[in-house]
Amino acid sequence: MGGSTHSQDTIEDEKRAAQRTSRILFHASIAGFVGGVLLLIAFCSPYWLQSWRDTNSPFLNMGLWEFCFYRFRLPEYQQEKLLTGCINVMTSVKYREFREYLTPTWLWFVQGFMTLAFIVSFASQIIDVCLLLRWPLERILRFEWALALASFLMKTVTTALILLTLIIFSSSCWDRDWLLYPNFNFVSYSFACACFAMVGHGVSAFLMFHETRAAKERRDRNMALVMQMYPTPGLFDGSLNTYHGSQFI
Repeated sequence: MGGSTHSQDTIEDEKRAAQRTSRILFHASIAGFVGGVLLLIAFCSPYWLQSWRDTNSPFLNMGLWEFCFYRFRLPEYQQEKLLTGCINVMTSVKYREFREYLTPTWLWFVQGFMTLAFIVSFASQIIDVCLLLRWPLERILRFEWALALASFLMKTVTTALILLTLIIFSSSCWDRDWLLYPNFNFVSYSFACACFAMVGHGVSAFLMFHETRAAKERRDRNMALVMQMYPTPGLFDGSLNTYHGSQFI
């Protein structure tokens, strides 16, 4: 096959070079994946806040969606219900009267920010997989810079959302108007996972920023390669006349 009009390499050589994954992209994707796994653990596990075992506190532990108690009495029900066991504050019907007390406004913000961070994080990882696998190649070559920029922005947003969540939770979880005896409690491993998830997404965003700059520099070369691989005009705009007389027919 003849040489490329962009360099002395053949089109096949340039195509193989375009299919190789850069180290920056690889490390950014690994950091984002690790951060995503930690975010998933923090999102699902019920150990954001936990009581010290020796205190015999009626409150045992809590996550974003689940609270665990042992003979816990609501202040509004001094003579009635004692709550023992774990309840999901979103789906529990039996203890729905506990929901308003257990989920103050600040916790709704925490749940909302973490849910949004979870969605944005895993959406960015779908983009990372496409960039890593270089599939579909012609789309990646055409839109690599835009996809890398989107991934960078998503990871930055995820980092900011997790940071905001951690600030709100750590400043409000010891509120005496919420759970009794807050000095008996401590932030547990789910909170730590959220912290490390924030770091992982921050590192990934930093690396993806550099990958975005590199992809922008490669944009002209990629477009030249696309035009050589798919020389028929209008192949990407869906025109019917591109399917006749093409090199693929």
